[in-house]
Order: sequence, then structure tokens, then C-alpha cells
Amino acid sequence: MNVPPCVSCRRRRGVADTRAVRRVFARLAALAIGLQLAAAGTLTAQQGLIAGSVTDRDTHQPIPGVQITVQGTTLGSLSTNEGRFRIRGAEGTQVTLVARRIGYASQSKSVAVGDTTVAFILAERATSLDEVVVTATAGASTKREIGNAVTTIDAAKIQEIAPIQSFQELLNGRVPSVDVIEGSGQVGTGAKIRVRGTSSFDLTQTPLMYVDGVRMDNDQATGPVNQSFGSNSISRWNDIDPEEIARVEVIKGPSAATLYGTEASNGVIQIVTKQGTAGPPRYEFTLSQGSNFIMDPQGRWPTNYQMVGGNLESLNFTQLNNAYKAKTGSDIFTNGQTQKYRAAVGGGSDVFQYYVSATREKDDGVEPSNSLDRTNTRANLTIQPSDKVKIETHMSYITGRTNLAPEAGYGGRVWTTMLMDPAAVTDPAEYGFYSGLPWQYDQEYHMFQDVNRFTGSVQFMHQPTSWFTQRLTIGADQVNSMDVELAVRIDSLLNTTIGSDALGYKAQSNNTDQFRTYDYAATAKFDVLPDVNLATSVGAQYYTKKYEFVAASGSVFPAPGLTSINALTSGLSTAQDVTENNTLGFYAQEVIGWKDRRYLTLALRSDKNSAFGVNYKRAYYPKASLSWVLSDEPFFSSSWINSLRLRAAYGETGQQPDQFAALRTYAPITGPNDQAAVSALTLGNANLGPERGKEFETGFESSILNDRVGIEFTYYNKNTVNAILDEQVAPSIGFGSDKFVNAGHIKNSGEELALTVTPVRNENFQWDAGVSFSHNTNKIVDLGIPGVSSISPGSYQEDVDGYPVGAWFLKKIVSAKVDGTGTAYDIMCADGKGGQVDCASAPSVYQGTSIPTKEGAFMSTVTLWKRLRLYGTVDYQLGVSKLDGNLRIRCYFELGGLCKDLADPVNGNPIIVAGAQEGIPSYLIGDAGFFRLGEISATYTLSDALASRLRAHAASITLAGRNLHTWTSYKGLDPTAQFLSESGSRGASDAWEQTVTPTLSSFLLTLNLTF
Repeated sequence: MNVPPCVSCRRRRGVADTRAVRRVFARLAALAIGLQLAAAGTLTAQQGLIAGSVTDRDTHQPIPGVQITVQGTTLGSLSTNEGRFRIRGAEGTQVTLVARRIGYASQSKSVAVGDTTVAFILAERATSLDEVVVTATAGASTKREIGNAVTTIDAAKIQEIAPIQSFQELLNGRVPSVDVIEGSGQVGTGAKIRVRGTSSFDLTQTPLMYVDGVRMDNDQATGPVNQSFGSNSISRWNDIDPEEIARVEVIKGPSAATLYGTEASNGVIQIVTKQGTAGPPRYEFTLSQGSNFIMDPQGRWPTNYQMVGGNLESLNFTQLNNAYKAKTGSDIFTNGQTQKYRAAVGGGSDVFQYYVSATREKDDGVEPSNSLDRTNTRANLTIQPSDKVKIETHMSYITGRTNLAPEAGYGGRVWTTMLMDPAAVTDPAEYGFYSGLPWQYDQEYHMFQDVNRFTGSVQFMHQPTSWFTQRLTIGADQVNSMDVELAVRIDSLLNTTIGSDALGYKAQSNNTDQFRTYDYAATAKFDVLPDVNLATSVGAQYYTKKYEFVAASGSVFPAPGLTSINALTSGLSTAQDVTENNTLGFYAQEVIGWKDRRYLTLALRSDKNSAFGVNYKRAYYPKASLSWVLSDEPFFSSSWINSLRLRAAYGETGQQPDQFAALRTYAPITGPNDQAAVSALTLGNANLGPERGKEFETGFESSILNDRVGIEFTYYNKNTVNAILDEQVAPSIGFGSDKFVNAGHIKNSGEELALTVTPVRNENFQWDAGVSFSHNTNKIVDLGIPGVSSISPGSYQEDVDGYPVGAWFLKKIVSAKVDGTGTAYDIMCADGKGGQVDCASAPSVYQGTSIPTKEGAFMSTVTLWKRLRLYGTVDYQLGVSKLDGNLRIRCYFELGGLCKDLADPVNGNPIIVAGAQEGIPSYLIGDAGFFRLGEISATYTLSDALASRLRAHAASITLAGRNLHTWTSYKGLDPTAQFLSESGSRGASDAWEQTVTPTLSSFLLTLNLTF
């Protein structure tokens, strides 16, 4: 059989890509000239110049990205790549400058206004208590003041040594208790991000996302349903280009997130993007080329068996691939090219700074129908007309298309390869594949999402006096997307396993998601006594979310070549809906500081959310915390402890119900005499309120051994009370569905440890290492519904008091025998008490948790001769069990008896034979723990002479590899993958994967140039 030409044809992109990149560079250059001319006009508008440099104490190298501020004003600057800074507008004759950067001890200097030779020499510090972090309040807050853990990721520094392709890659393994659960290896797909375990039965587990102070669309499961089962696999989190990010701050739970109010019980992730610095235009160009591939497919896909003519025949991946390649000239899964082109420019005057960037990303997956083509642009502007006023604007625009291949229950290459059939290997129409041939799936199914996303904000900061600061943030995030599932009409495929799908169908949904942020905050600081100061903060926020979609679908195109919905002839349907959710919140907070080393924080937040029941007026969330910098006390004396802070915090936040959960609703119907009528749909609950997260955490940070070792430890105890559950209602009341009630109680407790070590640090050799570890215990304290002892959230899972949420519960066969006909007998199951019982009367027993109990990472960076940096990470998850959906379709549903145990049951494993025979698939659940070589890279910084040959000021080249090996006992395709959907029959609680594309491995070569 000849493969149709379109299987191997690819759109020729090289010339178009080069021209597009040139256009981007030219436009950025023109924009930079315009901005610089505008900035030049303001150079003389400010007097009071202060300038200088920042260098590393040990390596004597300049430090870029250091934040230098004039204490008590809004004036500030970031150091350039050469370590230079300049500030204008300082008033008076003497001011205090403060220099801060992640990973360094802060430094303060009293300098004369007009001094242009200020020299900051910063020492690396594993734990910096004076690091400024983002909070809901106005003004700067340092870690020493805050009674809870806030983990900061220096994204810009990570990008220098390990080019990151997506936000989830930036987050993975770098923050204790943050679990990144991948949904598929297809390019353009995303992951679930979960913080400190599972805290809800029915509501989302997704943390809030803010970018530059604006609340963002944080949906982690969007796009066409390419996995079937209602499961989507595109995440809004990965819209953000990691190259645009300066740093990420992770607030992990209610004890820290109280001021963020309702919706913050799953944590808050703050993203801060890059800013410009005063000075001439500085151009940055990044060019990346690489390859995506499936590592060791021969070892991932199992060998399948089948009795053929009385003989046991087998077929493995290599044999199938060779047969397919002999017929078509291509492999089942190929290497996909990845390309990235980025240009950025930053600069400005002391009054006006700008940063503008544009990125073009084009990735191909391992299947011809999977690709990503996306463009990201960003413009950040800062205006400082005086030392009292600072205005920042942030704008980004994202546009592109993600093409997805069918997988999982939808079929596709992974599916048909997993179920390879030894009996069909000689069939010229099948080549040994179970269902459609790979190229048939490519021709028939076309699934994609087009997205246009704009995010914009304006932030006004006003400090009229040294003791009062106020801030107003107004922002919007709008996502317009189009999701399409299209099967075209191909008559030649009607008699294949594609079947009636070859007649064609189409489902299209046009979606608009709008998020709006209105945030005012003010802080007043007073010295009430010589050693006591107060920081009084108040704030008000109004957040709105609006979701709108228009959808249409139908089937059967009358002729090939038609793709519009208007051309469909059968099963036409339309849908349209609009939902809104609004939150109005207020807070007040008091921070009492004593001698700049002891801090007591008290706060209260009050929220009203439109999803609350009419009888639930407002939610109130309290907070209290203590922070004590013990090492600053006069009595503290240690030759090896450089800093030590003790902290403790208690706080509460909420999670509002779904938009219509509290409402009584009705469905439109056709009544008597064809008159419009309604029927009862949901009962509603006027008393329904938010789930309430209550958390206590305590811990410490310490820097020891001359700041060579940093330790951060946290213990947390988080309780979700009033958890929302479905309660059955009597049909006699006229409503056939359940009612949502506040009933359950879930507890998460655990420990977190982050350790950073610098064993060697000198001019020619530096070694930095890090370890992160977290342990979580998840338990249902009480379902809270009288007469209900368990709830089933998914296949083979139960929510039972005393066990984790979504735990695996089913009968477990412990012994069996198989007779000469392949029939199992003497089948015994576990009785839940350590003994055995006949399976007919056996109970379902606990068989593991779907939530990892331990996770973390190991990281190491070696710097040689200031120019060569070698970097690597190993991340891991342990203590988690997963259902192997691949084994399920091969060795449970008996699709041809494809596993050896069912193909030859007489010689098979009696447990598997008995399980398939009796419908007790306990053997499908097993340990899914893993260790993974997540990242390795080598970065070489070219000498000035070599860089000048490229006409660049600085240049570096990086070769990076990702996901190069996984150590695991899990027998499925990928221990890290899981369905993503929050609402489909796969993904809400089902911690399993079935014939989804494994996480791809990649190599990437990146050239960075600075002019």
C-alpha cells in the first residue's frame, strides 16, 4: 500500500521563518530608537544623580539585576549586565541606598547625593532575610518580617544556565511541596500544578496565578477533547514565555495567603516579569534549535502476545516499527524539531525605562499532527517623574496555534501501537496495528486550539512621605480561544477501522475568558517608640471573571473537501452560555516590629463572592504570625551560624463554590401544546459558603558556615473544613440531582526542606548544590454527610474517612490456581484484616494513595574559569500508586488477550488470569514512584574577543538535555503522566494514564547574544 503524499509533506518554513525573525529584529530596533529618543528628552528633567557599581565579593565579577533603591522613596534602579547602576532625582544632601538580589546578602550605604562612585560589594548568601518579596500590601516587605515560608525562584538566572521551554518546567522540582503532574508528552500540552496535597473533593486544586499584580486565567485543562473522556490537555500557565520572567514567588497555603482571600486556599504563584534599566538601548537575541523525541520506545511499549494457529506469537515495538518503516519509509514516532527565536531591548533614562521583547516558538512533536506555533510579545514601561511617584505599565500579547494528535480513548498512534496485534502483522492492511494505521489517523483527525491572549496593567505607586505608601493596580487578562475537533470525509477509509468517522464531523467552540483586577493598597509606617515600629496596611480588591462560549457541532459531510459546520448534514447542535464570578474583598493588617528582629503580624480579610448562597453574607479570614531573627539578638553568639530566623504563622483562606452550585436552576423544555416550559434541574443551597482552609505552619531559615550552607525547614498542618460535597436528595421533592453542601473535612500535614550548599567558591572554580524534599500526609477526617461512609470520585477510587482523598479501594486477589483449560479457581481475596476470604464476600481494601507522599529534587552547578557552567537536576516522586491504563486495556478487557498471561492463561500469572476472569483488576495498581534525570546543560560564555567577532558585547552558547532517563518500577508508558481535566470522567480524581504520549526527551542548542 502506498502512503498518501500528504503523510510526509511538511510546510517549508525556513525562508518564512528567517524573514519573520528579521522583521521582528528590525521592529524592535526601531522601537528602541523611538523609546530612547523619548527617554532622552527627559534626561535633564531630574537632578540629584547617584551612580556606581555592584560586584561579587568572592569572584569580583559584576552582578546584574541587583535592585538598588533610595530608602523612603519610590526611586530605584536595576544594575546592568556590567553591574552598573544610576539613579536621578534624589533630594537633599545625603540618602540611604539599599542593594538587594536573590542569593546575596543585602547591603545599605549612606551616600552623598551626587556621588557617582558608589561601590556595592555583595556576598553570596544561601539564605537572605532581607530579600524583598511580593505581598498583597503596599510598599516593600522583606522575608525577615513575614512569619511564613515564601519560596523564590530566580528565573533569569536559571535561564542563563538551563534554557527553559515552559513555565511548568521552570517550576518543576524547584519548590518543595509543589507537584507538577504532566498530562501528555505532546508539544503544547500542560500540567496540573498542585501545592501541599489535595485539599478538596469537588473543587479545583489549582493555585492562583498573578503576573505583575494582575490575577490571571489559571485554567490548566483547555482545548479540544483530544484524549476523549472529557479530558483536555492545554494549560494556560504555559502561555507565558519563561524568558520574560525575572522571578517567581510561591505562597503555599492559607497561613501565607490570607490577604488574597477567597480562592487562595490552594496557594498563590506570583510571576514578576523583567524591567528595563536606565542607560542606552541594550539588545538581546536568543536563537535555539533542538529536537524532541521519545526516549527508549522499545523499552516503554510492552510485547504483545496472541495465539495464532495454536502457537503463541509475539510482537514488540521494534518489529512493528520495522514493518511499518518497510512499507512507508518512516518510523511510527519521529524526532520533532524545536525552534525558538527571541529578541529583546531594554534601556531608558532615569525618568523613563522600557523593556520590550518578542519570541517566536515553533515546535514539532513526535507525530506529524502535533505541533506548536506561537508568538509572545511584551512591553513593560516605567515612569518615575519624581521621588514620590512611580508608574508601571505591563502589556503582553500571545497568539498561536496548538495542533494536537488524538490519544488515549480517542485512538491515535499511541493507542494503536500499544495494542499491536501479532495476528495481524502479515495483514497488508494492518501491518500489525490494532486499529487505524498511523497515517490514517493523521489524515482523518485534526484537533487544534487557536489562542489570542492580551494582558495589560497599570500600577500607580505613590509615596508622598517617607512613612506612607499607596498603590493602585488596574489590570485585565483576556483569552480568546477557538477549540476545534474535526474529522474530514475520506471515503477510502470507510471500510477501515476508522469506520463511520470517515464520513466526517466537526465540533467547534469559541471561548472568551475575561479576568479583571482592581486593587488598592496603602501602608503607613510609624516609629511609636525608639525600638518599636508599626506598619498599618489596608486594602480593597475587586476581581471579576467572565466565561463565555458559543459552540456548534454535527456530523457527516456530504462530500470530501468540506470543513465548515454549515456543510454538516446530521446531528446538528448549538450551545451558548455566559458565566460570571465576582469577588469584593477588604483587609486590614498590622505589623509590629521590635528592633528590626522581632515581628508580630495580625490581619483580617473579608470577602463577598457572587457564588455564595444568598444566606451566606460574607467570609472572614484571620491571620497571625511571628518572626524572630534570633541571630540578630545581642546574646546570640556562634562562629558557624551566620543567620537564624524562627517563624510561625496561622491563617485562613477560602475556595468559593462553582458559579451555580448554590442556585436553584431549571432546564428549558417543550411543554403541553408545544408551549415553552421549564423543568426542575438543581435544588440549590441558599446556605452554601466557601470551603475554608485553615493552616498552621512553623519553621526556620538559617545560613551557616560562612554563608556556604542555607537551610529552610517548614512544618505545616492544613485543614480544609466545610469541604463541598454532593448530597443526594429525595426524588419526591421534584429535583432529580444532588445538592451541594458544606460538609467534609480534609487534613494535609507535612514537612518541607530546602538545602543549598556552596562547598567551593573562588575566582576559577565554584560548586553550588541544592536539595529539596517534602513529605505530605493526606487524610479525610470526616465526610460529614450522615449515613454516607464513602464516595467514589473515579474508577476504583473511594473517599473514605481516615484515608487519603481519591485512594485506591477494590477487592484484592491474593491467591488463585489455573486449570488445564486456562480457567482460574480457588480464588481468594484479602479480607482487610491480614487474612483471606472468598472473593465473592470480600470487601474492597485500601491499595495505596494517588497523591505522592514524598517528592523533591537534587541540583548541582559547577562553574569553571568563570566561563563554563555545568548544571544538572534529578527530580523524584515517591509513595504514590497509579492505575496502569495500558495494562488495563491489554490484560483486563482482554482485547485479543494481548498480554502473555491472558494469551496463554495455562502458563500465566494466576492472579492476573483470575482478576480478568472475575472482574477484579487489583493487579493494575502499582507503585508509580520515580527518579528522573530532569535537566543537564553545559553553558560556555565566550571571551570578549570571540564575542566581538560576532559584533556582540557578550555571548554564550548552551547545550541542554531534558528528561533523559527515568528510574521507576512502573510498567506503564510514563509514571509522571495523568489526565488533566477537572470535570471529565478521566482526570478529576483518576490518577492514571492510558495511551497518552510519554513525556518527551529533548536536546536544545541555544545561542545568546547581547549588543
